[in-house]
Amino acid sequence: MTRTPDLEAKARLLDRVVDHLAAHGLPNFALRPLSRALGCSTTALVYHLGSREEILNAAFRRAAEQQVTIREKWLASEPEMSQSDLLRKWWRWMNASPKHLALMRLGIEAAALEATTSGLEADVRADQIGQWRLNIERRLVAHGLPPERARTEATLAKAMYTGLVLDLIATGDRRRLTKALEEALGRLDRAIAESRR
Repeated sequence: MTRTPDLEAKARLLDRVVDHLAAHGLPNFALRPLSRALGCSTTALVYHLGSREEILNAAFRRAAEQQVTIREKWLASEPEMSQSDLLRKWWRWMNASPKHLALMRLGIEAAALEATTSGLEADVRADQIGQWRLNIERRLVAHGLPPERARTEATLAKAMYTGLVLDLIATGDRRRLTKALEEALGRLDRAIAESRR
């Protein structure tokens, strides 16, 4: 008789895999070092989460879920928050902790690496950028932008944000980058204001 893996144990283990990936990066990912770091056997890791590729894909889906949970918590407490304010909140959150910045870096790393290098499925890689962009687009439509304009502005906003995160990782120049963020969000606010005239 086969055993059904404990779903709570699996979720906890997956969260620890996400933390490990964020701390050590995707190119260095291997099962033996991961199992040592997590204090479990490679057999237990594979039993709970599957092959290397299955673990990677599940971990990136979980990282995306973690970000959705954070965003939904913020919006539940402040439902009228503008898209610009939401991006500001993400920026502050990311800058508040090296662990938060590492999680953001991990998503960019996953999107940028080739599937043959990363082992990530195409939809998981695309979601690292696409889900953010789509969420921004939906919120801009809700703020009154026509769908085509919302798509363009969401694409620009996500590209800008991703670029700022990369610059932050490379330079650590928070002051300059926060000023640039505010300039870009001003453009977004003007686009929304124009659509309401």
